Amino acid sequence: MHINYHQYLHYSGGNLADDATYILLTPKEGLSLQHLDEYEASGIPAKIYDKNTSRWMRTAGEISVLENTKLGDKDQDTIVSVKRFGNHNVVFVDEGHRGSSSGKEGKWQKYRDELCSEGFSFEYSATFGQAIAAASDKSLAQRYQKCIIFDYSYKYFYGDGFGKDYNIINLPDDSDDTKRSLYLTACLMTYYQQKKLYFSSRSDFAQFNIENPLFVFVGAKVNAVRTEGGRKVSDVVDILLFFKNFIESNTLAIANIGRILSGNTGLLDNKNRDIFRNAFPYLISTELSAASIYSDILKVVFNCSLVGAKLHIENLRGVNGEIRLRLGENEPFGVINVGDDSTLLNLCADNGFDTDSIDFSESLFHGISKTDSNINILIGSKKFTEGWNCWRVSTMGLMNVGRSEGSEIIQLFGRGVRLKGCSMSLKRISFYKRDFPETVVPKNIGILETLNIFSVRADYMNQFKDFLDAEGVPSDKSQPLVLSMPVIRNKDYKESGLYSLRLKNSANFKKDAAKLSLNPSDGILVVLDCYAKVQFESSQSRSVVEATKNEAHFSPEHLAFLDYDAIYYEIQRYKTEKARHNVNVTKKGIYDLLNDNSWYKLLISEDELVIHTFEDYKRFERIAIALLTKYLDKLYYTERSRWESKVVGYDLVAMDDENENFFNEENDEYIITINNTDDNETMIQWINQIIVKVSEAKKNNQMINISEIQGDMEAIGIPVHLYNPLLYLSKGNMEINVSPVALNESELKFVKALKKYVSENDTYFKDKKLYLIRNRSKKGIGFFEDKGFFPDFIMWLIANGKQYINFIDPHGMGREPITSDKVRLHSRIKSEIESRLPDPSVKLNSFILSPTKHVELPDQSISVSDWNTNNVFFMEDDKYIGKLFDTIVS
Repeated sequence: MHINYHQYLHYSGGNLADDATYILLTPKEGLSLQHLDEYEASGIPAKIYDKNTSRWMRTAGEISVLENTKLGDKDQDTIVSVKRFGNHNVVFVDEGHRGSSSGKEGKWQKYRDELCSEGFSFEYSATFGQAIAAASDKSLAQRYQKCIIFDYSYKYFYGDGFGKDYNIINLPDDSDDTKRSLYLTACLMTYYQQKKLYFSSRSDFAQFNIENPLFVFVGAKVNAVRTEGGRKVSDVVDILLFFKNFIESNTLAIANIGRILSGNTGLLDNKNRDIFRNAFPYLISTELSAASIYSDILKVVFNCSLVGAKLHIENLRGVNGEIRLRLGENEPFGVINVGDDSTLLNLCADNGFDTDSIDFSESLFHGISKTDSNINILIGSKKFTEGWNCWRVSTMGLMNVGRSEGSEIIQLFGRGVRLKGCSMSLKRISFYKRDFPETVVPKNIGILETLNIFSVRADYMNQFKDFLDAEGVPSDKSQPLVLSMPVIRNKDYKESGLYSLRLKNSANFKKDAAKLSLNPSDGILVVLDCYAKVQFESSQSRSVVEATKNEAHFSPEHLAFLDYDAIYYEIQRYKTEKARHNVNVTKKGIYDLLNDNSWYKLLISEDELVIHTFEDYKRFERIAIALLTKYLDKLYYTERSRWESKVVGYDLVAMDDENENFFNEENDEYIITINNTDDNETMIQWINQIIVKVSEAKKNNQMINISEIQGDMEAIGIPVHLYNPLLYLSKGNMEINVSPVALNESELKFVKALKKYVSENDTYFKDKKLYLIRNRSKKGIGFFEDKGFFPDFIMWLIANGKQYINFIDPHGMGREPITSDKVRLHSRIKSEIESRLPDPSVKLNSFILSPTKHVELPDQSISVSDWNTNNVFFMEDDKYIGKLFDTIVS
């Protein structure tokens, strides 16, 4: 919305008609106030609309904020006549689906249209689709399908890794009171597990922006009453009765907890499996007894350290529509947000609760979002679905929600799945780690990144699931299973005096060197070959064989109509992607570079430079971007190398148990998360078998030498590696996540080849010592920081009185091609770093293991065997490991 505001200011030149206003319409006052806070944070002038204030008193570009419920045909006490505003306004509509169910003749829709019939409107909603489907006027579908410019509904949001995972827990039949009590106890335990985990490892979760978990019960109408057993009850009273029974009947509650932990609740899904199977891995790991868990639930969830305290339900006289819940004289644990608080209080009294009204001036509801809030349970109506700004919701109970408008369901769902994520990425850790594989993932974080949804009455949940299915979101997801697999360290290395490298004085090019500018620089030449580059989408057909390659440059005609804004933003995006924050990029600098042809050669057919239509400029734009990104890389590498040669060096440090390449932060464990347990039961059984074997070997102080395969996973032990086992996971498997990251295909191929060679060449290694460890990206030993170069493996060979430290980089078919730049990068480790080491008996080597026999040069592709290099080996050569060792010692 803020971006659209600035866009309109830009393209209109900031000019509005004399009788026009910027207007924001919201469905309710609370949302209006929230928008004011957001506008202030963005530096956009905005005020609540006051009809008694003259339009001429407003700041330039000021937005008037009011609720659409306050618009009318004529002025009244709290109603503003729509005619006051004229029809040239720029209108922003939040929750734009509101009012659409009445069709285009509905009063809200009519007022909105009247405000901007000669102006412009921006409308926003997560649920236009559901609202229009439910509308009585089908012409709205035609209207909106012409106007929607961005459709990012939940299925896309979730599929791209944004927001929490979710677990829908459904009890098909809740007519049995015993089963219902057991079910609700399990739901309470689901929340307690999140709360307990959060406080046990709060510091570990801090960088991932995990919020203090909150349990929310939502109903369509809090005071909706029905008669059961001759008594008037409501959904809220049902929940309160469960809390009362749980608190007062501790023997039954403890028995239920024990049964739930055993995995034998008798509550089965449609495949006859316990619906709470694998649901409590963290609680089980604590080894607390059922009685201890019960006492801890009272403390953690209900803010009470004593068993047997009485539940008090108290109306807050100084706060409209709030009722607090507390045990004994302890801090309140919950709040009910309700329109008619006195009616609900009377209903609670009729059902045997201890009720009272007290003087209280501070809203508990408004304080829920604060980090120090003691409120753990919130009960209220569907009003939460719009505009409530809270990140805490982790478990949600639905009461009588889902029978009416579908948009309410998705709005409600959105309250719970919002997630800040690591570095405010908004992404679940399993997706964030794909972009940043060096991230150390705290154990069981998936429990806190999952929204648990359950129904108090099953028929409503079925309706809810229908809406999720219609949205394209799977509703029958099983609970993710998190398994821990220990690793066994090879302690023999301590007797060999192994060295590791560490950067001297923590020198950092980005922080310490002078800032670079993207301007012409002496000695830098970029060559771009467009003959074989399909990404430039040639507009002309040409023969398959090119006899010679035409060398050219852009002329002023080619540069005249380039979109320099688009080029600038793409170069900025590329700069950010490569984390080159110390390079200054300006539009003027880009313009000057492209108008100076001294720094590049363009190999391109003459036909490709002929201008036929304006569409050709799109191709020129892509070529310009490719040239500039190559130039940015080369400039950065050149300046980095110059700076490094003057100030950067490495120290030799003793290899020890605190080295960054061990699993110290992970407590010597792999964390394996299986997201779809239903389809991976065989895999889970296999992983558990490997865990048993590794655990048994570790207990007996033995190394493990295994090689076992199951589907997309493989576990391999190699005696020379400094810890075992190593795990491989197929790149295409999206249902299993291994942390720290598993081997890829080329890395596995190298490990197997090395293991085979060592086992078959005892004589060669009789007077030598060999060790290997995976070099963890962004954590282990890195070189040439601008390149982000972290070789995949470090291999030590102690022979002939020397210690050879070898950096090995296996490349797979799915990775970037082996370029001349990459080969030179490996060569630089020996040529530039080895000579600066303090111990001449330590030698450095760095090798590429290539799946192919060709490399890419700027102007041709040639065989590595025809090129003078000794640090590239071909993995297809079954003798390459032996050649590798010969090269090391020679």
